[in-house]
Amino acid sequence: MRLLKEITAAFRDFLFPHSCLVCDKETTDGFLCNNCYEYLPLVNSPVCRFCGRPVKKTRTCFFCKEEKYVSHGRAWMLFIPPVDNVIHHFKYRKKTDLATMLGRGMANIILADHQLKKAEKIIPVPLFWTKFLKRGYNQAALLAKTISRECDMEYADILKRIKDTKTQTRLSTEARRKNVYGAFMLKSGEVEGKNVLLIDDVMTTGATINECARVLKQAGAKEVYSCVAAITPE
Repeated sequence: MRLLKEITAAFRDFLFPHSCLVCDKETTDGFLCNNCYEYLPLVNSPVCRFCGRPVKKTRTCFFCKEEKYVSHGRAWMLFIPPVDNVIHHFKYRKKTDLATMLGRGMANIILADHQLKKAEKIIPVPLFWTKFLKRGYNQAALLAKTISRECDMEYADILKRIKDTKTQTRLSTEARRKNVYGAFMLKSGEVEGKNVLLIDDVMTTGATINECARVLKQAGAKEVYSCVAAITPE
């Protein structure tokens, strides 16, 4: 069965060769050519201690000055071109195989971080059920599963989105917080006394992850960390 799948995949690649999502050159595997991968805009220190966003002078970014339930967070890349286009393909164009590349990049960040690697459970930020049915998958869950394998940590899909929140894109920081308040609940699992790690694809203000963290802290989680594939600049 495995051999048949490999032959089928090889035949499909022959008929429909991969092309780089950034420069459109043909690639032997994956979605980015080696050159474009090397020039992805990675997040460099110094970063905000709560979300991992690059900062210049302070240890806390503008968005994390309010009450935070996430004690430590990191991000792999900046959500600027061409990363925004890569995430768009992953999130809306069913390029689910990108979860491997993105998840491995995030896993490297986690394993190199003295706090994140203490996490005992990896938890994806959930989608509302109607959005899940429309999209067919939860991109955060795909990332979390890859990271779980790479980091040898328990994957725990234990949060449920109970409120179909409107898109956050054009909302102010305060409006984003109000929009997601009460949007999540713990559906199963035990987090009391545990260090847990929330996973998502993109962070803008951090309101969504912070609300998930609030629910987990109320359920008794010891520490809540976060890691995202990409984060917007301050």
